[in-house]
Amino acid sequence: MIQYWENMISREIGAVDKAHAAVLLPVSAVEQHGPHLPVGTDAIILRALLKNFSKVTGHFQEDEVIIAPQITVGKSNEHMDFPGTMTLTAKTMYDVIDEYTSAIAKWGFRKLILTNSHGGNTDLLNLLSRDLRIKYGMEIYVFDWWFTDFWKEILQKVQESKSPYGVFHACELETSLMLHIAPQMVDMEQAKDETPDRQFEGDRFISLYGPVTMGWKTRDVSHSGVIGDPEEASAEKGQVLMDFAVQKLTAIIEEILQFHY
Repeated sequence: MIQYWENMISREIGAVDKAHAAVLLPVSAVEQHGPHLPVGTDAIILRALLKNFSKVTGHFQEDEVIIAPQITVGKSNEHMDFPGTMTLTAKTMYDVIDEYTSAIAKWGFRKLILTNSHGGNTDLLNLLSRDLRIKYGMEIYVFDWWFTDFWKEILQKVQESKSPYGVFHACELETSLMLHIAPQMVDMEQAKDETPDRQFEGDRFISLYGPVTMGWKTRDVSHSGVIGDPEEASAEKGQVLMDFAVQKLTAIIEEILQFHY
């Protein structure tokens, strides 16, 4: 069964079989997404993914999957040169997730999945996962589709943007998902390809993916706030991407429920 924490009665949470349960803690961001997407893009996409995931039936007959209240604002200081961005400091975000985890642990849950939709949160969540594991004795997992191969299989079929940064920020991927989820919030007339490849031409090691990365902020690599090519986006791709994401997230959660360390 998949449920939302905030929709459950207190006694229902107390009665959950914690040996066969996992809590997803959604972590996202409110930050500029170029001239064509809303600042809540990361939060909107993650919320839609979990809503679709929550409708999955037949996969969790003996297990409970509980979606905790979403942490909407993340660590987005790299975008603070652009209007509308909100951010937590690394220390504040660390403390917020620590305190969420403390409450979740108090009620006996043993598996926590930090479910992230913003690349700027990634490093902190990976660091934090080990600290939370040691502090609370819980199994802590990080589900993150940025800087992982989560989308690789489906992008090989649908991606049309040529640069590796075609799927990075306010890009073909995010714009397609938003065109599917909330097309009324997208202004495709303002979408523009801004891929910073030329900045790295001739470099052997330095790029946004490494092996040598930089302590960059968005203004260092983009004028508009876009990193990638949203011009290749479509609602049809967004539907395919969302269906893929729900299917893959389901498989990931199934594996986590069976895994122990």
